[in-house]
Amino acid sequence: MDREGVPPSLPLVPFPHKAEAFSSWLFRLAARYDLHADHLALHAGYPLRGARELDCYLLPQADRTLALMTGLSHYSIRAMRCGTPQRRLWVRDHHVWCRECVREALLDGDEPWERRSWRTGATVLCGRHRQFLEEVCPRCGRTGAGCLFICEKGRLRALCAVRGDKINLWGKPLAVQLPWGLVVNRMTLRCLNALTTDLNRSLVGQPLRAQWRGVGSDRRLTAIVEELTLITLITINYVPKPQPPLYWMQEQSDWKAAFHYTPAMLPMALATGVLMLASILLSDEQFFEELVFWDPLESQIANEPLTADNYVVWLHPKVRRWGRQIVAAPFGP
Repeated sequence: MDREGVPPSLPLVPFPHKAEAFSSWLFRLAARYDLHADHLALHAGYPLRGARELDCYLLPQADRTLALMTGLSHYSIRAMRCGTPQRRLWVRDHHVWCRECVREALLDGDEPWERRSWRTGATVLCGRHRQFLEEVCPRCGRTGAGCLFICEKGRLRALCAVRGDKINLWGKPLAVQLPWGLVVNRMTLRCLNALTTDLNRSLVGQPLRAQWRGVGSDRRLTAIVEELTLITLITINYVPKPQPPLYWMQEQSDWKAAFHYTPAMLPMALATGVLMLASILLSDEQFFEELVFWDPLESQIANEPLTADNYVVWLHPKVRRWGRQIVAAPFGP
Protein backbone atom coordinates (compact mmCIF):
# COMPACT_ATOMS: atom_id res chain seq x y z
CA MET A 1 0.00 0.00 0.00
CA ASP A 2 1.43 3.41 -0.89
CA ARG A 3 1.22 6.66 1.07
CA GLU A 4 -2.13 7.59 -0.42
CA GLY A 5 -3.78 4.25 0.32
CA VAL A 6 -4.13 2.92 -3.24
CA PRO A 7 -2.28 -0.22 -4.35
CA PRO A 8 -0.06 0.83 -7.26
CA SER A 9 0.45 -1.33 -10.32
CA LEU A 10 4.05 -0.09 -10.52
CA PRO A 11 6.16 -1.45 -7.65
CA LEU A 12 8.56 1.50 -7.43
CA VAL A 13 6.92 4.92 -7.28
CA PRO A 14 8.81 7.98 -5.96
CA PHE A 15 6.51 10.25 -4.01
CA PRO A 16 6.26 13.79 -5.45
CA HIS A 17 8.11 16.52 -3.63
CA LYS A 18 6.17 19.55 -2.50
CA ALA A 19 6.09 22.07 -5.38
CA GLU A 20 7.60 19.55 -7.83
CA ALA A 21 6.74 19.92 -11.52
CA PHE A 22 4.74 17.09 -13.07
CA SER A 23 7.38 16.38 -15.72
CA SER A 24 10.10 16.24 -13.06
CA TRP A 25 8.22 13.57 -11.12
CA LEU A 26 7.45 11.70 -14.35
CA PHE A 27 11.16 11.66 -15.23
CA ARG A 28 12.01 10.33 -11.76
CA LEU A 29 9.31 7.66 -12.06
CA ALA A 30 10.51 6.57 -15.50
CA ALA A 31 14.10 6.45 -14.26
CA ARG A 32 13.15 3.68 -11.79
CA TYR A 33 12.59 1.43 -14.79
CA ASP A 34 15.33 2.85 -17.03
CA LEU A 35 12.67 4.28 -19.32
CA HIS A 36 12.41 7.65 -20.98
CA ALA A 37 9.61 9.74 -19.50
CA ASP A 38 8.12 10.27 -22.97
CA HIS A 39 7.61 6.51 -23.35
CA LEU A 40 6.06 6.14 -19.91
CA ALA A 41 3.70 9.03 -20.63
CA LEU A 42 2.65 7.41 -23.90
CA HIS A 43 1.97 4.12 -22.08
CA ALA A 44 -0.32 5.98 -19.67
CA GLY A 45 -2.32 7.38 -22.56
CA TYR A 46 -0.83 10.86 -22.97
CA PRO A 47 -0.35 12.06 -26.56
CA LEU A 48 3.12 11.87 -28.06
CA ARG A 49 4.16 15.44 -27.28
CA GLY A 50 6.98 14.90 -24.83
CA ALA A 51 6.73 14.63 -21.06
CA ARG A 52 7.78 18.22 -20.45
CA GLU A 53 4.86 19.47 -22.54
CA LEU A 54 2.48 17.94 -19.99
CA ASP A 55 3.30 20.57 -17.36
CA CYS A 56 0.62 22.86 -18.75
CA TYR A 57 -1.92 20.34 -20.01
CA LEU A 58 -4.66 18.61 -18.00
CA LEU A 59 -5.68 15.34 -19.64
CA PRO A 60 -8.20 13.77 -17.21
CA GLN A 61 -8.37 10.26 -18.69
CA ALA A 62 -4.59 9.86 -18.91
CA ASP A 63 -4.23 11.42 -15.44
CA ARG A 64 -6.65 8.82 -14.04
CA THR A 65 -4.74 6.01 -15.73
CA LEU A 66 -1.47 7.28 -14.30
CA ALA A 67 -3.11 7.54 -10.87
CA LEU A 68 -4.08 3.85 -11.07
CA MET A 69 -0.58 2.91 -12.23
CA THR A 70 1.16 4.77 -9.43
CA GLY A 71 -1.28 4.86 -6.52
CA LEU A 72 -1.25 8.65 -6.38
CA SER A 73 -4.53 10.50 -6.24
CA HIS A 74 -5.89 12.24 -9.31
CA TYR A 75 -5.68 15.50 -7.35
CA SER A 76 -1.95 15.02 -6.64
CA ILE A 77 -1.21 14.55 -10.33
CA ARG A 78 -3.34 17.51 -11.32
CA ALA A 79 -1.75 19.78 -8.69
CA MET A 80 1.74 19.31 -10.14
CA ARG A 81 0.89 21.32 -13.27
CA CYS A 82 2.39 24.80 -13.57
CA GLY A 83 0.12 26.41 -16.14
CA THR A 84 -2.77 26.04 -18.57
CA PRO A 85 -2.66 25.35 -22.33
CA GLN A 86 -3.43 29.02 -22.98
CA ARG A 87 -0.25 29.97 -21.11
CA ARG A 88 2.02 27.47 -22.87
CA LEU A 89 4.30 30.23 -24.17
CA TRP A 90 5.19 31.06 -20.56
CA VAL A 91 6.67 27.59 -20.00
CA ARG A 92 10.39 27.21 -20.60
CA ASP A 93 11.65 24.75 -23.19
CA HIS A 94 14.87 24.04 -21.29
CA HIS A 95 15.98 23.20 -17.77
CA VAL A 96 16.85 25.89 -15.24
CA TRP A 97 17.80 25.30 -11.63
CA CYS A 98 18.90 26.75 -8.33
CA ARG A 99 22.32 25.38 -7.48
CA GLU A 100 21.65 25.50 -3.74
CA CYS A 101 18.35 23.62 -4.05
CA VAL A 102 19.89 20.85 -6.16
CA ARG A 103 22.88 20.64 -3.86
CA GLU A 104 20.63 20.27 -0.80
CA ALA A 105 18.71 17.46 -2.50
CA LEU A 106 21.93 15.61 -3.29
CA LEU A 107 23.24 16.06 0.25
CA ASP A 108 20.00 14.54 1.54
CA GLY A 109 20.61 11.48 -0.62
CA ASP A 110 17.88 12.51 -3.02
CA GLU A 111 18.07 13.11 -6.76
CA PRO A 112 17.88 16.39 -8.70
CA TRP A 113 14.28 17.48 -9.27
CA GLU A 114 12.57 20.55 -10.72
CA ARG A 115 10.29 22.96 -8.90
CA ARG A 116 7.10 23.96 -10.70
CA SER A 117 8.11 27.60 -10.51
CA TRP A 118 11.37 26.89 -12.37
CA ARG A 119 9.40 25.77 -15.42
CA THR A 120 7.80 29.17 -15.99
CA GLY A 121 9.37 32.31 -17.38
CA ALA A 122 7.86 34.19 -14.46
CA THR A 123 10.59 32.88 -12.13
CA VAL A 124 14.21 33.99 -12.39
CA LEU A 125 15.29 33.93 -8.74
CA CYS A 126 15.14 31.19 -6.12
CA GLY A 127 12.81 32.40 -3.40
CA ARG A 128 14.63 30.39 -0.72
CA HIS A 129 18.23 31.20 -1.54
CA ARG A 130 17.81 34.56 -3.29
CA GLN A 131 20.11 33.66 -6.12
CA PHE A 132 19.58 33.60 -9.86
CA LEU A 133 18.42 30.40 -11.49
CA GLU A 134 21.05 28.87 -13.77
CA GLU A 135 20.58 27.58 -17.30
CA VAL A 136 24.15 26.90 -18.44
CA CYS A 137 25.70 23.53 -17.61
CA PRO A 138 28.84 24.12 -15.46
CA ARG A 139 30.53 21.18 -17.21
CA CYS A 140 29.93 21.69 -20.95
CA GLY A 141 28.76 25.31 -20.99
CA ARG A 142 25.61 24.57 -22.98
CA THR A 143 21.99 25.57 -22.47
CA GLY A 144 19.09 23.24 -23.19
CA ALA A 145 21.11 20.02 -23.56
CA GLY A 146 19.23 18.30 -20.71
CA CYS A 147 22.21 18.34 -18.36
CA LEU A 148 21.81 17.79 -14.58
CA PHE A 149 18.69 15.61 -14.91
CA ILE A 150 20.02 12.39 -16.48
CA CYS A 151 18.60 8.90 -15.94
CA GLU A 152 21.21 6.38 -14.78
CA LYS A 153 20.83 3.18 -12.75
CA GLY A 154 17.25 3.78 -11.69
CA ARG A 155 17.55 7.40 -10.60
CA LEU A 156 18.11 10.88 -11.96
CA ARG A 157 21.73 11.96 -11.64
CA ALA A 158 23.52 15.30 -11.79
CA LEU A 159 25.38 14.39 -14.97
CA CYS A 160 26.39 16.28 -18.08
CA ALA A 161 24.38 15.11 -21.08
CA VAL A 162 27.16 16.15 -23.47
CA ARG A 163 30.27 14.80 -21.74
CA GLY A 164 28.62 12.08 -19.68
CA ASP A 165 30.42 12.80 -16.41
CA LYS A 166 29.40 14.31 -13.09
CA ILE A 167 28.61 17.99 -12.72
CA ASN A 168 30.40 19.83 -9.93
CA LEU A 169 27.82 21.93 -8.07
CA TRP A 170 29.97 22.82 -5.08
CA GLY A 171 31.50 25.98 -6.45
CA LYS A 172 29.80 29.34 -6.81
CA PRO A 173 27.74 30.01 -9.95
CA LEU A 174 28.97 32.54 -12.45
CA ALA A 175 28.03 36.11 -11.63
CA VAL A 176 25.00 37.34 -13.57
CA GLN A 177 25.34 40.78 -15.14
CA LEU A 178 21.89 42.32 -15.44
CA PRO A 179 21.14 44.70 -18.31
CA TRP A 180 20.67 48.46 -17.93
CA GLY A 181 22.69 48.67 -14.73
CA LEU A 182 19.95 47.01 -12.68
CA VAL A 183 20.96 45.39 -9.41
CA VAL A 184 19.27 43.12 -6.91
CA ASN A 185 18.76 44.90 -3.60
CA ARG A 186 16.04 44.92 -0.96
CA MET A 187 13.80 47.22 -2.99
CA THR A 188 14.11 45.53 -6.37
CA LEU A 189 13.95 42.08 -4.79
CA ARG A 190 10.67 42.90 -3.08
CA CYS A 191 9.13 44.13 -6.34
CA LEU A 192 10.47 41.21 -8.34
CA ASN A 193 9.24 38.61 -5.84
CA ALA A 194 5.78 40.18 -5.76
CA LEU A 195 5.52 40.12 -9.55
CA THR A 196 6.85 36.56 -9.77
CA THR A 197 4.27 35.38 -7.24
CA ASP A 198 1.35 36.99 -9.02
CA LEU A 199 2.49 35.93 -12.49
CA ASN A 200 2.70 32.31 -11.36
CA ARG A 201 -0.73 32.63 -9.74
CA SER A 202 -2.14 34.14 -12.92
CA LEU A 203 -0.74 31.27 -14.99
CA VAL A 204 -2.89 28.76 -13.08
CA GLY A 205 -5.96 30.99 -12.79
CA GLN A 206 -5.57 32.01 -9.14
CA PRO A 207 -6.41 35.52 -7.84
CA LEU A 208 -3.57 38.03 -7.56
CA ARG A 209 -2.21 39.16 -4.21
CA ALA A 210 -1.17 42.68 -5.22
CA GLN A 211 -2.47 45.45 -7.44
CA TRP A 212 -0.73 46.16 -10.74
CA ARG A 213 -1.19 48.83 -13.37
CA GLY A 214 -3.64 47.94 -16.11
CA VAL A 215 -4.93 44.69 -14.63
CA GLY A 216 -8.69 44.24 -14.94
CA SER A 217 -11.40 41.67 -15.50
CA ASP A 218 -10.66 41.74 -19.22
CA ARG A 219 -6.89 42.25 -19.01
CA ARG A 220 -4.57 39.74 -17.35
CA LEU A 221 -1.26 40.51 -15.70
CA THR A 222 0.49 38.08 -18.04
CA ALA A 223 -0.78 40.01 -21.08
CA ILE A 224 0.60 43.29 -19.72
CA VAL A 225 4.02 41.78 -19.05
CA GLU A 226 3.98 40.28 -22.56
CA GLU A 227 3.45 43.77 -23.99
CA LEU A 228 6.23 45.26 -21.86
CA THR A 229 8.49 42.44 -22.99
CA LEU A 230 7.75 43.15 -26.64
CA ILE A 231 8.28 46.92 -26.54
CA THR A 232 11.51 46.43 -24.57
CA LEU A 233 12.79 43.91 -27.13
CA ILE A 234 11.90 46.29 -29.96
CA THR A 235 13.82 49.08 -28.22
CA ILE A 236 17.00 47.05 -27.79
CA ASN A 237 16.59 45.49 -31.26
CA TYR A 238 16.68 41.96 -29.91
CA VAL A 239 14.41 39.40 -31.56
CA PRO A 240 14.54 35.87 -30.13
CA LYS A 241 13.55 33.00 -32.38
CA PRO A 242 11.49 30.61 -30.27
CA GLN A 243 9.95 27.52 -31.80
CA PRO A 244 6.40 27.05 -30.49
CA PRO A 245 5.33 23.38 -30.46
CA LEU A 246 3.60 22.29 -33.64
CA TYR A 247 0.57 20.98 -31.74
CA TRP A 248 0.17 24.38 -30.05
CA MET A 249 0.17 26.14 -33.42
CA GLN A 250 -2.35 23.63 -34.80
CA GLU A 251 -4.69 24.27 -31.87
CA GLN A 252 -4.86 28.02 -32.61
CA SER A 253 -7.26 29.45 -35.17
CA ASP A 254 -4.50 31.96 -35.99
CA TRP A 255 -1.28 31.00 -34.25
CA LYS A 256 0.59 34.12 -35.37
CA ALA A 257 -2.03 36.31 -33.69
CA ALA A 258 -1.97 34.09 -30.58
CA PHE A 259 1.82 34.18 -30.31
CA HIS A 260 3.40 36.56 -27.79
CA TYR A 261 6.96 36.95 -26.60
CA THR A 262 7.40 36.03 -22.94
CA PRO A 263 10.38 36.06 -20.55
CA ALA A 264 10.51 32.25 -20.89
CA MET A 265 12.01 32.75 -24.36
CA LEU A 266 14.86 34.99 -23.20
CA PRO A 267 18.32 34.33 -21.74
CA MET A 268 18.16 34.39 -17.95
CA ALA A 269 19.91 37.76 -17.47
CA LEU A 270 17.69 39.52 -20.01
CA ALA A 271 14.55 37.86 -18.65
CA THR A 272 15.49 39.07 -15.17
CA GLY A 273 16.01 42.60 -16.44
CA VAL A 274 12.66 42.66 -18.24
CA LEU A 275 10.79 41.30 -15.21
CA MET A 276 12.55 43.73 -12.89
CA LEU A 277 11.55 46.65 -15.11
CA ALA A 278 7.97 45.38 -15.18
CA SER A 279 7.83 44.85 -11.42
CA ILE A 280 8.88 48.46 -10.79
CA LEU A 281 6.93 50.18 -13.56
CA LEU A 282 3.68 48.36 -12.76
CA SER A 283 3.96 48.96 -8.99
CA ASP A 284 2.74 51.97 -7.05
CA GLU A 285 5.85 54.12 -6.63
CA GLN A 286 4.43 55.91 -3.58
CA PHE A 287 5.19 52.80 -1.54
CA PHE A 288 8.84 52.70 -2.60
CA GLU A 289 11.23 53.26 0.28
CA GLU A 290 13.98 54.48 -2.04
CA LEU A 291 14.61 55.31 -5.66
CA VAL A 292 15.65 52.60 -8.08
CA PHE A 293 18.45 53.67 -10.41
CA TRP A 294 19.30 52.28 -13.82
CA ASP A 295 21.63 52.86 -16.75
CA PRO A 296 19.48 52.77 -19.91
CA LEU A 297 22.36 53.86 -22.16
CA GLU A 298 24.70 51.17 -20.77
CA SER A 299 27.31 53.74 -19.73
CA GLN A 300 28.42 51.58 -16.78
CA ILE A 301 27.01 54.04 -14.22
CA ALA A 302 23.46 53.51 -12.95
CA ASN A 303 22.69 57.11 -12.03
CA GLU A 304 19.27 57.74 -13.56
CA PRO A 305 16.10 57.14 -11.52
CA LEU A 306 13.92 54.43 -13.04
CA THR A 307 10.57 56.17 -13.48
CA ALA A 308 7.70 55.75 -15.90
CA ASP A 309 8.69 58.96 -17.71
CA ASN A 310 12.34 57.95 -18.08
CA TYR A 311 11.35 54.51 -19.31
CA VAL A 312 9.02 55.96 -21.95
CA VAL A 313 11.70 58.38 -23.19
CA TRP A 314 14.13 55.46 -23.50
CA LEU A 315 11.72 53.39 -25.62
CA HIS A 316 11.97 53.26 -29.40
CA PRO A 317 9.88 56.09 -30.90
CA LYS A 318 7.58 53.57 -32.59
CA VAL A 319 6.45 52.11 -29.26
CA ARG A 320 6.60 55.14 -26.93
CA ARG A 321 2.88 55.82 -27.08
CA TRP A 322 2.15 52.17 -26.39
CA GLY A 323 4.58 52.15 -23.47
CA ARG A 324 3.08 55.32 -22.02
CA GLN A 325 -0.38 53.72 -22.04
CA ILE A 326 0.95 50.71 -20.13
CA VAL A 327 2.86 52.55 -17.40
CA ALA A 328 0.16 55.21 -16.92
CA ALA A 329 -2.77 52.78 -16.62
CA PRO A 330 -4.80 52.77 -13.36
CA PHE A 331 -4.26 50.07 -10.77
CA GLY A 332 -6.42 46.98 -10.65
CA PRO A 333 -8.17 44.75 -10.17
